[in-house]
Amino acid sequence: MSLSPLWRTRLVAVGAAVVAMCVGVAVANGNYFWPLVLAAAVALFAVAQWQSRPLTTLLLCGLVFGYIVGNRGFAQLMPFPGVPLLPAEAVLLISGTLLLVQSAWRHELPIRRDVLNLLLLVWLAAGIVRVIFDFSEFRFVAIRDFATVYYTLFFFLAQDAARTIGARRAVMNTVLIGCVVLFGTHLVYERYPGFFFNTLTIGGSPLIAYKGDLVGTFLAVGSLLFFLWFEQRQRWWLVAASLGFAAAVIAAGNRAPMLGLAVVAAWLALGRRWRFAALLGGSGLAAALIILAVAATTNTSWEKTPLFGAYERVVSLVDPLGQRSYRSANTAMKGDNNLFRAVWWRAVATETVQENPYLGLGFGRDLADRFLREYYPEGSDEFTARSPHNILLTIFARMGALGLGLFVAAMAVVAVRTWRAIRAGPDAAAPWCAAWVILISACFGVVLEGPMGAVVFWTLLGLAHGTAAEAGKEQREEGSAQPEEIATPATL
Repeated sequence: MSLSPLWRTRLVAVGAAVVAMCVGVAVANGNYFWPLVLAAAVALFAVAQWQSRPLTTLLLCGLVFGYIVGNRGFAQLMPFPGVPLLPAEAVLLISGTLLLVQSAWRHELPIRRDVLNLLLLVWLAAGIVRVIFDFSEFRFVAIRDFATVYYTLFFFLAQDAARTIGARRAVMNTVLIGCVVLFGTHLVYERYPGFFFNTLTIGGSPLIAYKGDLVGTFLAVGSLLFFLWFEQRQRWWLVAASLGFAAAVIAAGNRAPMLGLAVVAAWLALGRRWRFAALLGGSGLAAALIILAVAATTNTSWEKTPLFGAYERVVSLVDPLGQRSYRSANTAMKGDNNLFRAVWWRAVATETVQENPYLGLGFGRDLADRFLREYYPEGSDEFTARSPHNILLTIFARMGALGLGLFVAAMAVVAVRTWRAIRAGPDAAAPWCAAWVILISACFGVVLEGPMGAVVFWTLLGLAHGTAAEAGKEQREEGSAQPEEIATPATL
């Protein structure tokens, strides 16, 4: 039995009146949480009705753009004032709920039945079990450290978004546009930092605040994506854009993004896509020759040129213990940085092996305590970092050999899929290779422990895997349809 349109209208009107009264009472009492939730729900519903993109895709695009351009500033925003719900967690709550509802409506699981999904699910489950035991001791700090694991949920959100070509293009275009905007805003940020910290603020917090290693990482991603776009479109201005971003990575002075870009370029070359490596190597050699020629003409020592600083950055990559001396003004601290990491890595690994090598030290444990006693024996009140600048060591310390083994196994599957995508073409390779640039940077900095790098990384990975799965599904459907087409009289 169905209601008549008249009674349906009456019930909706009564329900709206009750909601309006409840909202009015809440506002009168100074309680703005539920009114804000209702306003956000109405706004999201209006946006979903106004355009054709799925709401989950829009939220992912907004989040990715915010973290690339806003970085640490955007990460500190609270969509609902007074509620400790940050942008990544808010999108997880909304999009996760939508995904579960849509999956139930489609009568299917919100995951795919393949090895990568299984490994990530087991890794996530292991982290959940671990944090349950740690929560009683460390409380909120344990949840904060557990974010390194639960950001994996963005993989499943992006994987589902990859069902449609439009969603896939929207996310990848958002990543590229975010990198372009970052290129410009970072230049302004370096020159006029006061504007971002004193003027461009929300609730006293800057909307944009940059972390050096993340800026270099996203600029490297931009360089890679522009070149892969050139391979598709054959527009030479895209090559110039790619070189401009690569130059910005070098100028930023962060070595991990440089290494990530070099590794991905070499990987592309092994997959018979050698032009990116040739472009980077050839342009670098040409720039070096020009700088040396100018230095010789002006009778300037090459140690006073930018080339010497770039040379020392490259050399420092093979000096893990910081035993060399560096003379360039921009690289004088590279040896100390290498020693800093080496001491911290050894301290974390030793402590984990001694106390709990299989299940780790847990979420909430201060991984810097032993390191500070060795590296700063007199104490350091300004040291606030909690992660040892290496995602593999962070996982090993938090979850032991079990967690590290699952993560490495998942990344091994990703490596195989990346190799296949490289051989397939630039469009298929783009999200895989971009994710690898971020992962390599995460092995030398705090990148995947926070939402700024982790959300972009897991979104790219989920998008890449979902796209590959959809392509495989289409091929299987075409293959199964082929015999029927051959058998029809029209084709005979």
